[in-house]
Amino acid sequence: MAEPIKRRRKANGPRRPQYLASPDADRAVMMLLALAAEVSALRERLDTHERLAAAGQPPLPAAIDAYEAPEEVEAARAAARRSLIDRMARVLLEPESERTTAAANDARDD
Repeated sequence: MAEPIKRRRKANGPRRPQYLASPDADRAVMMLLALAAEVSALRERLDTHERLAAAGQPPLPAAIDAYEAPEEVEAARAAARRSLIDRMARVLLEPESERTTAAANDARDD
């Protein structure tokens, strides 16, 4: 029988790629994205609670886990996720000039 190939377990270079100017900014964005994922999951779970309650079923953990959303509900949830992602990514993807203009407009509206 052939000997298994032994490979190094460590990657070369930094542990994670850096996308922004500072590692602290990268960590902050990663934390925000993780929180956004949790918010999205909680919204879907709450929606399931509400739909079970409207159907007269008790929102027990087993019923929540077994719930299969109809196609139109999945489409609405996907649209809500896309909207959340778009709002979060807008800050990173918009050119600086558009962010400055949008911030000035928001301040003027207040």
